Amino acid sequence: MENSNNKVPMIFDIHVTEGTHYEVGKQRAITFKEHYPEDIDYFITPMEGKDFLCAAEAHKRMMVIDKICPGFTDEIQGFADELNIEPEKIKCYANSFHTQPNCCQFAVLPSNTSDGHFYVGRSYEYFVRDERSLCITRVKGKPKHMGFSLQNAGRMDGMNEYGLVVTMSSTAYLKPLEGHGCEFWIAIRALLDRCKDVYEARCLLEEMDICTNANILVADASNNASIFEIASFSSNKKKITERKPVGDLILATNHYVSNEMQEFDEYHFWHSEMRYTAVWNTLLREAPNVDHEKITSLMSTKYPFGPCCHFYTSGMGTLRSMIFDVTDKKLKVSFGSPDMNDWHSFDFDEPVGIQEVVCKYEDVIIDDPEQFWREM
Repeated sequence: MENSNNKVPMIFDIHVTEGTHYEVGKQRAITFKEHYPEDIDYFITPMEGKDFLCAAEAHKRMMVIDKICPGFTDEIQGFADELNIEPEKIKCYANSFHTQPNCCQFAVLPSNTSDGHFYVGRSYEYFVRDERSLCITRVKGKPKHMGFSLQNAGRMDGMNEYGLVVTMSSTAYLKPLEGHGCEFWIAIRALLDRCKDVYEARCLLEEMDICTNANILVADASNNASIFEIASFSSNKKKITERKPVGDLILATNHYVSNEMQEFDEYHFWHSEMRYTAVWNTLLREAPNVDHEKITSLMSTKYPFGPCCHFYTSGMGTLRSMIFDVTDKKLKVSFGSPDMNDWHSFDFDEPVGIQEVVCKYEDVIIDDPEQFWREM
């Protein structure tokens, strides 16, 4: 059933910046001032029920973040200076922000593709009102990367110029996080800025203080792929498990799969199981002849037979689909659901500036919400 109250515009921006971290941060703020002034409050307002951090506590968090992801705080400083506010009043410092994205991510290694390319697919489902900015970022002294922002300087996904791809899907997202450490959006930015391959990513994830419940998929240009299943239920109950491909395929939705993580597998919903099974069965059926067209077809297939969803009011609408060609180091993005919108191609050398894409979408009511949200 279509929901008639679905006229919130779905507009994405593609923002290409370059320079030092500080200069990139200033460029982001200038873009918001000139093009999206109404969105600035989102970045400088604490979450409901929370307050700004005091300067001392913000400084402690900045030191932790800068150790994990050097340059991140410089980027936020540039953003804050351009807006003429204190950096501790930027949301990523002002509160422990948590998001609840519903995603599907998979990797198909070259042994299963007809063109010998290595592909990573990623579908992201959430509410319409979310950050919708594809950032192509060229920071001096760091590898170029392209991916979608979260909390401005953070990243939800991306690929760097070495061919390292990082994507994520949330797990146990109704389970409160406990302990100390960075959220996934800082960890992903750190991986894109600091790593060339899965081995380096594994070492950095094990080294950093991370506090998140997530599946993080990492793939590289040497045809390696892993999913790191991470749980942070308490300060003394944290775990990271590495899951490797089976038959040169690997997949994650919004639950843990590894036996080692079953004690953490809470809020494992029916819809996550259905999307996992649909994508896995399609990849198995098409292997070893998976190609770009078959991946786009899979990602355009509606739930329950594929990952594409239109349940925006319920926080389960496809905001974007991405296909990373790890072999050619190219990215294709469908802004909005791919069954209704075109695919756009990007590389690391897009010209500096900003573009906009306006998407079509339908907001559909879930027919059987009790089954959809049933815990497994």
